[in-house]
Amino acid sequence: MAPRRKQSPLRPGREYKIRIPEDVAARIEAKAKAEGRPQNRVVINELAQTPHLEQFRDLASLVGDLKVVLARYGARISWHDLSDELLGAVDAVLAAEGGALHGAVDRLAAVRTAMRIQSRQEKGEPQPRPPEVDTRPARSGRKDR
Repeated sequence: MAPRRKQSPLRPGREYKIRIPEDVAARIEAKAKAEGRPQNRVVINELAQTPHLEQFRDLASLVGDLKVVLARYGARISWHDLSDELLGAVDAVLAAEGGALHGAVDRLAAVRTAMRIQSRQEKGEPQPRPPEVDTRPARSGRKDR
């Protein structure tokens, strides 16, 4: 009698036996049932969809870096706008005469304050708290002893 021949698999490929968590198994079974396909095919389809996961991870870090770059760029644009505004306020002070000088100096002070706030934000320093104002009504008269 001739020796038995090995049966070749129906489809060529490698065979793997893996253990998967219950939640993943339930998801695969449900998807296979809904699609009317074997569980093997569902697993193969899902594995075929994931070769780019590492690239997506890298993309997430690159997007985070891009957010930082855009924030810095925005801060520089704000700084340049404030610089232009400061130069305009200085020109107004130099050109002002009489009563208009006081208003021009106030505008110059306001622009410089905005620049200081912008500078502190770029450095990550905490903003100074405005002085606390006592809002309680003032007492009139003396206290009875």
